[in-house]
Amino acid sequence: MKILVTNDDGIFSSGIFSLWEVAKEFGNVTVVAPDSEKSAVGHGITISKPINIKKVTRKNSFYGYAVNGTPADCVKIALKTIMSSPPELILSGINIGSNLGNNIIYSGTVSAAIEGSFLGIPSFAISLDTFDPINFNSSKSIIRRIINKIELSKIPLGSILNINIPNCNIDEVKGIKITKQGNQYFKDSFEECFNPKGVPYYWMKGEMIDKDRSWELDGYAVKNNYISITPLSFNMTDYYFFDELKKAYE
Repeated sequence: MKILVTNDDGIFSSGIFSLWEVAKEFGNVTVVAPDSEKSAVGHGITISKPINIKKVTRKNSFYGYAVNGTPADCVKIALKTIMSSPPELILSGINIGSNLGNNIIYSGTVSAAIEGSFLGIPSFAISLDTFDPINFNSSKSIIRRIINKIELSKIPLGSILNINIPNCNIDEVKGIKITKQGNQYFKDSFEECFNPKGVPYYWMKGEMIDKDRSWELDGYAVKNNYISITPLSFNMTDYYFFDELKKAYE
């Protein structure tokens, strides 16, 4: 099986290296990822400057391709320039930090998977619910299990799997929940600072808010040590409101 591995934390992150190690067990792997961290860039693409590609070596051997663009750029250029034929699976991650609830709209990790789905490739976004220094052994075991179990041919065109893994030992994981996107969000604010010339600048800060209490929702499942697998679609039509609007205007 041909597999493309990408992320938004950058090609030198520990998460993508661990994902590459797992993916190699399933076939021929190509790594194409941003040359630096591109967290929270969403589904942005580069149209106003050239995109450069550089070969990267890790542990004294060829590892992959670093791109001075976004995660979505990486998927596009991998399929249209770097790879001789399309992959059968795209894996985006392992992201350091979860991608749950309303926060997925900002996620470069999720957007890379959605770009893969745009291009007709079954795609997984994989995230770990922690920002602390990490041992990825539990995550690798879980990813291995999921790839073995899911039939790629049954993933509908236009859908991806958003996989979030709780930050606990493998023996503390309670199981897998197939979930819906929840309502978790980041309540942000801005701290004003001043440079030596007295000119103000701002840092975003805030806190994660998650009031969900349903096992059907992604954040609550992960909080309670379940692996959350949420099928996502890039069709953003509000079908309920669509019907209401038709009644009002037609």
